[in-house]
Amino acid sequence: MPPTIWAKEIVENRFASGSVFTLLDEDDSTPADWDTFADSWSRLPVDAFMAHGETYRRRRHSVFNVYADGLIDELEPRPYLQSPDINHLNGGVLRTYEPIETAITSGSLFRGLLAGLTAVLTEVHGFDVWHHQCFQNRITTSSEQPGNPTPEGMHRDGVDYVVTLLVRRCGIEGGRSGLYDAVTRRQVHSETLTAPGDTLIADDGETLHDATPITPADPDRPGYRDVFIDVITRGSQPR
Repeated sequence: MPPTIWAKEIVENRFASGSVFTLLDEDDSTPADWDTFADSWSRLPVDAFMAHGETYRRRRHSVFNVYADGLIDELEPRPYLQSPDINHLNGGVLRTYEPIETAITSGSLFRGLLAGLTAVLTEVHGFDVWHHQCFQNRITTSSEQPGNPTPEGMHRDGVDYVVTLLVRRCGIEGGRSGLYDAVTRRQVHSETLTAPGDTLIADDGETLHDATPITPADPDRPGYRDVFIDVITRGSQPR
């Protein structure tokens, strides 16, 4: 599904879903490239900003400006900030995370991913610069602790678009992604991302989103869900 098809779905439905590999050049997404990308999720630090002290989320965060001509500008590390009216758990808190490893952000797959997503938004809105706040998230779970991908519940992120890309699911049940009309809160889409590369792009101005908690498929074995999250704003700065 080329960028034009993704863009058409966004315009018609306020979201699009499919495989990220349709946005990547074959040369940028070899099995070895994907393995290197996916394996980096095993090196994420624990998120120290969970509102109630939970330790089931691991995270890295890096920020980029991406231009319609393909230029990618990685910005200096900066805290992640949401307003309290957007995030009732962590709003108003300057959250500082370790950046995504340079070996990953400089790789052809990662850069092709940012360029591909920007190409979709260029089809929707025309030429512009897009501000990408990128997260590597691992949600872990065990028999003692479910993992909640969205502890704040149904919400917006206060940006223009939210991208959820499944990297890996290991030994879990749950993790269904839901989208809801921002005004009526009626569900407009629901799916469980299951295959590596499954991707959901949602218009954050028109929809709310959540994901259901995960639990171990085998109570005796912990599990995890690895996702790449990209919250994207039109322009060169976060809103």
